[in-house]
Amino acid sequence: MTGSRPVGRLLVTAALVAATPVLAACGTGRVGAGGPLPYVAEFRLGWGAPEEQRFVLTPAPGPRVQVLPEPSHAPPVTPSPDHGEPVQTPPVAPPPDPGGWPSSFEPSVAWVDGGRYLGVVTYGSGSCPSGPHGIEVVADQEIEIRLGPLFPGRDVCSADVSGHVTVVELPQGVTPAEPLVARFGEREVTIPAVGR
Repeated sequence: MTGSRPVGRLLVTAALVAATPVLAACGTGRVGAGGPLPYVAEFRLGWGAPEEQRFVLTPAPGPRVQVLPEPSHAPPVTPSPDHGEPVQTPPVAPPPDPGGWPSSFEPSVAWVDGGRYLGVVTYGSGSCPSGPHGIEVVADQEIEIRLGPLFPGRDVCSADVSGHVTVVELPQGVTPAEPLVARFGEREVTIPAVGR
């Protein structure tokens, strides 16, 4: 029986050595088939992480804010067809709620570091973000991006909504010198060209 202990230790050591590349890849996005793509960096948007300072996005993602003048509190008025007294117009019902997230929280892309990389921007749980699982060039300056969980092994996810950026190498044949069309299923995003 004493002879089997060195063999057992040898097997355990061999198993650990064989598992080292797999363990080293944990948290880097380098997961096997069907997992996230290898990435250069990943970070929460707007948290000021060192990665966010290093990898500058163009155009900056996020909701676009437009300042409008304060609406009038007077009731709307429509001239009468017979040019008599104006008639008060009944209030217009608001459009139906389309449901789901506002369009500003939809996935997007941005050039990173003046077009050196591509940033895939997603919104969702800060602790269980989604990211690119596949990027396919389907035409000249057109890509399709397939999203999935960046960390599929996490069981508990926070109930917050935050932006998340996954920085990836430019797909073969894509250039920042021309506009880029990115598709996320039915959603299409176009980003303008950027000068290096």
